[in-house]
Amino acid sequence: MKKALILLSLALGGLACQTNEPLSPVSVTNSTDTNKPIQQFDPTGQTSVAEGNFMSNVHPTSGSVKLYQKAGKYTLVFENFKTDSGPDLRIYLSEDKVASKYVEISNKVNSGNYFIELPANADPKTQKFVLIWCKQFSVLFGNAALSL
Repeated sequence: MKKALILLSLALGGLACQTNEPLSPVSVTNSTDTNKPIQQFDPTGQTSVAEGNFMSNVHPTSGSVKLYQKAGKYTLVFENFKTDSGPDLRIYLSEDKVASKYVEISNKVNSGNYFIELPANADPKTQKFVLIWCKQFSVLFGNAALSL
């Protein structure tokens, strides 16, 4: 009987913590957690550096990507982005389409509009390809060549 009362009070206590307010997206303020993309990009004070459109490789991939710079930091902005799902998709910034010299930008690929700040070891002056790469099978889903 004591167990039943304890379980009932825990259940009711849990209900008391719930609200009926609608949930809103969490706003991420940096890209160190690459599993949570930042959804809204503020271009104020940003310089547009390059842009490109995604092309399909092994899987249908579409959308565009823009590269912005502010105070020495770079940001990739994805717009209307879509690709097939895969078991181990990553976003790479690479010197070529075969990912021979690349930096991993994110270990998760999202659909839609979002942006990701580039890590300090990325070099967009030489790494001009954004790759959607399946790491597990070494397969290029799609790519975008960044150009002015």
